Amino acid sequence: MGTSTPDLDVRCDKVADPARPGCVFHKYKPTWVMNFKKTPAAVAHAWLIQSKLPNHPGSMTADKPMKYLPKADKNQHNRDPQKNRDVICPSGWAAKNGHPDTTVVTDIAPNDTASCDEFAYAASYNSGGMPQSMDGLNEVASGDPCVQSYATRVKQGEWHLYDDERIAGPTWQEVCGRSSMSSWINTTSMASFSGAFAAGGKYHLLDADEYWVKFPEFAHCEPARQP
Repeated sequence: MGTSTPDLDVRCDKVADPARPGCVFHKYKPTWVMNFKKTPAAVAHAWLIQSKLPNHPGSMTADKPMKYLPKADKNQHNRDPQKNRDVICPSGWAAKNGHPDTTVVTDIAPNDTASCDEFAYAASYNSGGMPQSMDGLNEVASGDPCVQSYATRVKQGEWHLYDDERIAGPTWQEVCGRSSMSSWINTTSMASFSGAFAAGGKYHLLDADEYWVKFPEFAHCEPARQP
């Protein structure tokens, strides 16, 4: 189904969620905005990686869209996004290797622990864990070559993202980011993505569909400046 103008082609599907079929403008790239108010540390990490690294994952300014990787049975490579995550953030990495000054928010979630946050997202072809043989854009063998950081709450309402000083500092030629931060913050930062934005939500993203990632709260920041 469509019109005579390619940019206005309409795609209708029930692939993303059979219970919620819908239609979208096929060529339109939607914009995902992370929840800064709830999860400032995760947003800061994503902004840093997008802004400073040469591949600029998800950046509209750099014309480097994020490419969506849905569940294994809905992508052409039968690739489970968890496998991408396992490359960058193997199970137990934060407990074993995360920075000891990582802040957990037990005042919000009593059982909160440190976790591993990655950017670009595991559910994307931009992920460092996505093999090049499966159209991955930034393949690495592990999360070790990524920019390494950790998130600390300095005081209520103020978070800082620091380089992990236990290893060599970033060159800013890396292709991915890995940060030790609160599990609650990490998971909450993407909680509404699948249901309210991508798979069964507003934009019906299918395999390799492109979208932008934007951080309005950081619009005034200059990533080229050195601290």
